[in-house]
Amino acid sequence: MPRFISTYLYPQQSAAQQASDNSYRVITPSRQASRAIAARHQPLYDTATKALEQHGQVMAQPLQAQKLFRQTVQAVLQPADLIGTARALMPAVRSLLQSSSNLECDSDNLSTRATNLITLAQQYQAALHKDGCFDEGELYWRAAELNVDPQKTLIYGYFQPRQDELAWIDKLAADKSIVFLPICDTALFVEVQSSVDFLEKRGWSVTGDEITTHLAVGIELCQTFLQPAASVVEQPPINAEMISAYAYGTLDAESRGVLAQVKALLSADVPAREIAIIARDERAYAPKLIDTAWEYGLPLRALYSTPLLTTRLGNWIEQLLNVLDAGFPFEATAKLLSHPLCSNPDSGFWAVARSQHPEGFQQWRKIAKENLGLDLSALAQVNQTRRRDTWVDWWQRLLKTYDLRLRCARWARESIAFNALQKGLVELSKPEAETLAWAEFRQQLEDLLEKLSVPAQPGRGGVELHSPASVVGAQYSHVFVMGMAEGILPPSISNDSVLDFFERQQLRGLGVCLLSAIELFHQETLSFYYLLQTATHQITFSYSTLSDRSEQLPSAYLKRMGLQIGEPPEQPIASLEEMRRGYLRQPDKQAAEASDPVLTQAIRAFQVEERRESALSADEYDGIVGVPFDYRDWTFSVSQLTNLGQCPFKWFANKVLKLGSSAEADTELSPSLRGNLYHQVVELLVKAVQANPQLSLTDPDLLREKFLEAEREIDFPTLPAWEMRREDHLRTLLTVLRKPDFWPDGAEPVALERKFKGEWEGFKVTGRVDRIDKTPDGLVLIDYKTSSKLPRGLKDSNGKTSIDLQLQLYQDVAASEMFPGETVTAAQYFSLTKGKVLKLSDKAPQQELPMAIENCKTALNLGHYPVQPDVKRDACRYCDFDPVCRQGSRLTRKENHHGTD
Repeated sequence: MPRFISTYLYPQQSAAQQASDNSYRVITPSRQASRAIAARHQPLYDTATKALEQHGQVMAQPLQAQKLFRQTVQAVLQPADLIGTARALMPAVRSLLQSSSNLECDSDNLSTRATNLITLAQQYQAALHKDGCFDEGELYWRAAELNVDPQKTLIYGYFQPRQDELAWIDKLAADKSIVFLPICDTALFVEVQSSVDFLEKRGWSVTGDEITTHLAVGIELCQTFLQPAASVVEQPPINAEMISAYAYGTLDAESRGVLAQVKALLSADVPAREIAIIARDERAYAPKLIDTAWEYGLPLRALYSTPLLTTRLGNWIEQLLNVLDAGFPFEATAKLLSHPLCSNPDSGFWAVARSQHPEGFQQWRKIAKENLGLDLSALAQVNQTRRRDTWVDWWQRLLKTYDLRLRCARWARESIAFNALQKGLVELSKPEAETLAWAEFRQQLEDLLEKLSVPAQPGRGGVELHSPASVVGAQYSHVFVMGMAEGILPPSISNDSVLDFFERQQLRGLGVCLLSAIELFHQETLSFYYLLQTATHQITFSYSTLSDRSEQLPSAYLKRMGLQIGEPPEQPIASLEEMRRGYLRQPDKQAAEASDPVLTQAIRAFQVEERRESALSADEYDGIVGVPFDYRDWTFSVSQLTNLGQCPFKWFANKVLKLGSSAEADTELSPSLRGNLYHQVVELLVKAVQANPQLSLTDPDLLREKFLEAEREIDFPTLPAWEMRREDHLRTLLTVLRKPDFWPDGAEPVALERKFKGEWEGFKVTGRVDRIDKTPDGLVLIDYKTSSKLPRGLKDSNGKTSIDLQLQLYQDVAASEMFPGETVTAAQYFSLTKGKVLKLSDKAPQQELPMAIENCKTALNLGHYPVQPDVKRDACRYCDFDPVCRQGSRLTRKENHHGTD
């Protein structure tokens, strides 16, 4: 009896009738296709794999194949970047193995690149065979060489078979078998016709029997799609109300529009299995769709494979490997410990961590044990050489120690990822006795993580997201096709970076048949054509007009189907979050507001922000709290009064609201840390010289000694490359100490780092004078600065920070409190980087100081602390409260008198 090829264009109903005959072994490419013909799913891939295993032939495991391929690449090409080169070449080599059962060919007329690739494929294949295995790319060729018992088989859904697939189909199919290869008398089906011709030469018979097919939505579109462009008449299809094409503004709007329609269908009791969302590039659309579906409460499944590295588990392992390699640095280790699969520490732990800033394994082990109850001992001493099975056992114990199985069980994808990792580790453990250094094992573990894959969004039931290729042969009542934009569907066809189309044409002449440009075009077009057949009741096309701020044009396929692009329907509110966003713009809807406490708070917050951004005067959310502050018992430092005089809100946020940043250890030489260090060094140096006049202030050895002593006294942190950087600071200080202005003739320091307290202009004040010199003319009060510029003062009437406060306060309070009756000759700033006195400008409006102090008192008495920084925003430069005050262009809309009235 002959074997049959059914070439009818719409094969689903015929295949379903044939599949009801239980004598057939039914082969389909996907569960969706098998469901469409009510058959058990068995892919062609599984039949070939099983047949080879029964004959003792084994496919190379991913890591084994990768190892042999890298060795071959190294032997043939000697690339500078072995791993990157192997990763780039593997898809092309696998395509070569799929394209021909025998790669022995005359390569004299080929390009050097093509010749190297053929040689690489040949040697890689030989290396695999020597190890008693084969590559995935040659699966069907190897299976076709077997002596197998053919079976009566029905093959449905493989509408564009490759040559290697055809060879295996011919081998496994017994008499009365049937394969469905729809064709039409157009150039689009020329490659399918070649497949039919191949099978006919192998004894198959063509049957074009047609059966009565109801005119489904998809089939009607297919008929229009195959018509020549000139004959497409823009007239309404029979099922026009069931065919729609919409243009949305953005991908977010498109995703929300599609999912809102899906939710409406589900609410109308349409089963989820009857709905499909199609996107040519699933990876581009899935993240937005998954996030929005979660918001809408929709069950959405995305079944395309994604690398295990993209999962939470993969990310945790990657972070752990980085931490181990870098020696437990602060930021990387903190990120690892805050991972959802790790300890998830609270704010108390982070306050301790920021203040101590642990670096290295020992410090982190201690802080994790004391504050998290987490034992990091298992991570010690990884830089060793161990047996392969010992490394894997260590890793298994690590997963168990941190209870990763239980932590992963909270998410379906993570649970699948954990099981996949466990299986992968079994492969990684072989050969058991091989010894590996940590670097080698780490690389192989990373390779494993790249090879392993999991479904992007697994689960049971729910609406499915597919690509056009994955739904060939399937059927759905409602189909939503997204991304109908030029360059996306169909995608642009471009040269392969490894083998261009000219080189492919040369290889075709040698019997190596890789897809040409026109064949790729036909393949993509037919995939879309078969996609249309999946829709039985309703199909909706959509695209976004903007992508990354670039305009997108509608797909040529829409015109080919004679469809007009319309405005999307008004989107119903599909989630609680969307309802709240709508009501934010309608605050008068009090009934809805009262039933939703979150919305009530959101409306209130929105109103606050609207007022903050408006030209209305500042209110309590901009610091005008109206609660007087009794400052009579409050002690102000110079910096507090300066903050109050520069921007009242800055002082209010810090001292009243207590929003100051938490203590954190320095990791770089900040201006404040540098100032503390320089002050301490100079104090120790001057004391030493005063105690022993034989010592010289400019002695480099003495300076180095006091510099190191200062580091110890202020508990100086370990900074990167500090041993080298310290020398620069020593040179800077030595240069300053040699300047005559540092210690003028006739001056004698009588106080160093002396604290004082007193009252000034109605304020209780405190401070510290860095140095007081006694000169023949009187006392000179000195404040060290590590900057080369004068410090910023209070705001003047023009909003500039030009009124100096510190020196005046020192003269009025510090000198009289510490040296009563003594004459004060001067108070001055001295730069420890420039080695000179920083003099106040003659134009400084010091006469405005009393008024500036009165403005400070007024702010405190009225409880008015508006966001009113100086005109140059100098007060904002090192301010911690930007997230609270949100100063910016909005301040130009507010009245700002700079605190002068």
